[in-house]
Amino acid sequence: MGFFDRLFGKRSAGIDDPEQLRLQLFDAAAHGDLSRLAKLCRAHRQAVVSQFPTWQKVPEHLRSDPAAMQSHVQALVAIAQVFAQELGDASLFQRLMGTPRDNPLLRWQEALRQAEELIGALDFAAARDLLTRVLPEVEGLQGSGVEALLPITLGRIGECHFELGEAEQALPYMQQALALCEQAGDAEGVQIYLGNLFEAHRWLEQREPAAACARRLAELAADPAVQRRRLRRAARVAAGEPRNRVLAVIDGAPHELDELQSLAEGHVRFVFERDRITLRRATAATEAGEACGGEGELAEALAHFERAAAADRHAPHCRYQAAFTLLHLRRYAEAEAAYAEVESLAPGWFHCRSDRWLAGQLAAGAVAHEIFLVAHALQDGPMAPEEKLDLSEGALTAAPRLALLHLQRGKQLVQLGREAEAVAAFRAGLAGDGEPDVYSRLRVELATRCEDPQERAGLLRDAQAPGGNLIAAATAQLLALAPANE
Repeated sequence: MGFFDRLFGKRSAGIDDPEQLRLQLFDAAAHGDLSRLAKLCRAHRQAVVSQFPTWQKVPEHLRSDPAAMQSHVQALVAIAQVFAQELGDASLFQRLMGTPRDNPLLRWQEALRQAEELIGALDFAAARDLLTRVLPEVEGLQGSGVEALLPITLGRIGECHFELGEAEQALPYMQQALALCEQAGDAEGVQIYLGNLFEAHRWLEQREPAAACARRLAELAADPAVQRRRLRRAARVAAGEPRNRVLAVIDGAPHELDELQSLAEGHVRFVFERDRITLRRATAATEAGEACGGEGELAEALAHFERAAAADRHAPHCRYQAAFTLLHLRRYAEAEAAYAEVESLAPGWFHCRSDRWLAGQLAAGAVAHEIFLVAHALQDGPMAPEEKLDLSEGALTAAPRLALLHLQRGKQLVQLGREAEAVAAFRAGLAGDGEPDVYSRLRVELATRCEDPQERAGLLRDAQAPGGNLIAAATAQLLALAPANE
């Protein structure tokens, strides 16, 4: 070995030959020898950069061998990764990926990114149109990138149609996304798109297709309790769901009211369950309206609620809040009509029944606007019980037969520990002017403080009569089980 060989190390034979350089680089990459690969890239940096475009052209004899082609591409990726991470040069990666102008996959990814931003901003129409334009451009493309991006794209288009109230147009996109996930064995994707299809079919009141989705979701559930709930949901959807009903939530899990007797004891919370979910634009506009209403900006609040109603023709809550705003604006007849619409969309939604009755009384001049304001302050205001008691008693001098005021007075007396007076207030309310919603609430309050078992049973039974307050009826059903559980 010569002096210069000993000093600098003998160069590999044939390394000046581009093909020999490629073979050594590809061999290091194939064996996962990243140290040797990095050493070769450093020593022959300029040669690698100049030859890389040539190596990107897959030799003809490899194109019929998928495994060899994959190995070739992986070697190029490994070299580009060494240049990016070890040498701080991302140019080879850029050559591999191309630019959005010349790489349809990159254009596709960028369109999806933009669509996600538009969806986040609730601009579903723009996102739908953007992704719909992408589909013809990527038609005919193949590969793992297409397999990953296509179901997402179809699913997003379906989601946008649905959130725009176009459930019928959403169905084919959701169905295609589901089929692709099934072909790919993507269990998570299958659950997502089955859930989306379930909601779209519910929206369209297509009972059997919705129930079929619910049954398939039940089959995929690992938890037997979840599976049972999904099967019950499928049966209920197939039979025809109520527009609005009450569920009991125990330890975070929802249960039908007819399951209460068989459940273990625990804290019970009652919630509404509608036959349709609320569209996101309607939810956002309703929240904006509530924020304005909280600041006393009633005209602005009403405009937001009207936008929410336009965004979701089935949503009750924006209409419920609009009706309440109209009461404050002294537009009583419009408020009464809005409450009627709430009742048709979601019977028994919160206090829509008693509020509708009150709107009619205000429209007829039977109740003064000041009494409405007092009733609202008693129900939702932040005052202490002593203050609310004084307020209710003052209002009762002007409207002595208004059952709602007796209900609120009784509740303040309970807070103050004056049980006997509270019972008398609740009885006065039942003898006063009101309607089934308020009466059912009065009966539940009285039943919890009633010493006579027969009277208690009768109060709880009557509180569950149709047309009353749904939460009061559910509470009465739970209370009626108490003797059996003792």
